[in-house]
Amino acid sequence: MINNNWVFGQNCGLDFSTSPPTAFSGSSISTIEGCATISDVNGALLFYTDGRTIWDNTHTIKATGLLGNSSSTQSAIIVPDPGNNSQYYVFTADGATGSSNHFNGGLINVNTWVFTPLAGLMTLPSTSGFSPVEKITAIQHENCKDFWIITILQKGVVRTMAGDGIVRIFLVDSLGVQFISDTPLDQQIIDIGYMKASPDGLKLAIANYSNNNILVYPFNKTTGVVNLGGLLTINTSSPNYGVEFSPNSKLLYYSKFSGSSPIYQVDLTGSLTPTVVGNINSTSGALQLGRDNKIYIAKHNQNSLAAILNPNIIGAGCSVNSSYVVLSSNSKSYIGLPNLIAGFCNEDCDCGCVGCNEDSEKQNEELIVRAKDKFNTITSHADCPEPFMEICKEHAIVSQLNLEPCFSFHWGDGSNDQIEEHDTEVFYLTVCNNFNDITYNGLRITKVVLSPTIHPLEKIQIVPDRFISLDCLKPCTCQTREFVMITRANDTAGSYTLEVEYCYEEIVISSSANSGLVKFPVTITED
Repeated sequence: MINNNWVFGQNCGLDFSTSPPTAFSGSSISTIEGCATISDVNGALLFYTDGRTIWDNTHTIKATGLLGNSSSTQSAIIVPDPGNNSQYYVFTADGATGSSNHFNGGLINVNTWVFTPLAGLMTLPSTSGFSPVEKITAIQHENCKDFWIITILQKGVVRTMAGDGIVRIFLVDSLGVQFISDTPLDQQIIDIGYMKASPDGLKLAIANYSNNNILVYPFNKTTGVVNLGGLLTINTSSPNYGVEFSPNSKLLYYSKFSGSSPIYQVDLTGSLTPTVVGNINSTSGALQLGRDNKIYIAKHNQNSLAAILNPNIIGAGCSVNSSYVVLSSNSKSYIGLPNLIAGFCNEDCDCGCVGCNEDSEKQNEELIVRAKDKFNTITSHADCPEPFMEICKEHAIVSQLNLEPCFSFHWGDGSNDQIEEHDTEVFYLTVCNNFNDITYNGLRITKVVLSPTIHPLEKIQIVPDRFISLDCLKPCTCQTREFVMITRANDTAGSYTLEVEYCYEEIVISSSANSGLVKFPVTITED
């Protein structure tokens, strides 16, 4: 949930508690390019920055004098302090060859709002003979607790935009910030353009602007080593600016920051030939993966964002929408979007990740017990067995069965129980993987609503109304989540359908492009 809110551009804000995200107003930011935002574990906005100033969730200034720059491509990134959940590191990158403001930042406590400059926390490595580059990103360590901070230097101090690149690595753990290594890339690096990590943390893409290429390196998130020998070079034929990976880390997208604004896709498992998959109706800038698994595209000087709706799909089926989200009035996008931690595993608990959501199994067992106590259970499909029956189909892929997960709706405390007006009804949704040879990665419930929709919306509310992460759904397992339906008014009696929308990042094979909708009949009686 730490990436749940975005603040960027001219007073822009997006809340990803809904799908599509909801625009909000009131932010104090005004930045052409770089910015960063962080939310708490429940998805509530904590603070944001343009690399120079920090504002809290009331849009009040809490710190100034940071050494980033709002015209730096990636002026800042925010990561939690692994040793204190009330503290966050804000790392900055000034950029612009010849500048003296190299990698910097500090530590801020969100209880006291005391900001401690990085120079007071560690001895920064020498920058003599180097210039900063407008690129900084973070990758979560394999242990799902610590973070790798990655930035780039150029040899030389004369403003030439290009210089021999050196990747500089830091480690953030419970002991603080440690300088780890400098590694020459043996490549000319341009200061302008984004550097992004893949969601699985195993790749690093560097937009090399006027060098007309993108460099993609393997990254070891256990050791923090960039594998120079595994370099993939993507020739873009013209300057490139924004880059982003697909949720499954197999495709790369980029923008050219030009008036025609085509959006390009590159299959990293194939020929590395860029393919135009869509066009934006204005100058495009940053590309940023949202927690809804869509890639959002900044549109310069516009009141909306474009989006790639199905970014795991190769070709035009990825579906580029040139005006997917309208921003709030009196706000507009420029060319930057928030610089975020990719694939933050404490949120999504990527399969195979050690150390995250340590209590999730126990919590799920407790929810399953509560769901079993409910009198009524309805399954989403006729071929779905009752949940918790330990029925597990074999060889799903070989048999070419419908590979979508099975959902169940549990409600009612007895045969006479009804959902009534002026009522509060606790119910449970269970999703089961009844196959023994597939796993659903990044499975989420994205929306739970009653259809037809009740107006005004205050009459009936289903909580929580945020994204519900089900982590990775392993073979022959079920996950259960708890909800509450609150009916506040009369004239709501009638027959409805409970619609549950869901998505997942990847399975071995899917019959419906990684999304679906299930429905359950619901009747509300007069009180």
